[in-house]
Amino acid sequence: MPNGGPDCCGNCSHNRAVQEMAHPHPSDREKFRLISFCTLRQVALSHPFWTYCENFSYGKKPETRNVDEAVVGSITSSGLYEGYVRIPWHDAVEPRVSVPAGCMICQRQTDVGITILHDGHDLGFCTNQHYVRWWLTQHVDDSFKAENYESPEERFKEPEGPR
Repeated sequence: MPNGGPDCCGNCSHNRAVQEMAHPHPSDREKFRLISFCTLRQVALSHPFWTYCENFSYGKKPETRNVDEAVVGSITSSGLYEGYVRIPWHDAVEPRVSVPAGCMICQRQTDVGITILHDGHDLGFCTNQHYVRWWLTQHVDDSFKAENYESPEERFKEPEGPR
């Protein structure tokens, strides 16, 4: 099973799947994914091993988790690959990554973009940077800076041909 780091929701005591199963065994991977649900934030976790938050609590003994813990920061998930980066969810809405998208910032079309459901509409982005730029118009959070992500010019630069 892929693991996006030890601090993922797939290892967190707030995940109902960890509470019930501890960790998935090869024969139980699908069940683990299906019952993954954050009991602190009250959201389903479709990719628990690639989803994160600052409330992470290692799940060896989920019965000892702090059920009254204050929610801190945004949920994040792995963004488009540019090394290893995390992008924020839009409240309880998970961004869909590596999907066809038309970028609402620069109008670029890509087969490997990001989409997010917002006010009943799918919004598309060509890069993590453009997604985070839009996200910051909806959220106040200094921990995310669009310029920290790869720009469309870097991501889509044309290879140099023979001279």
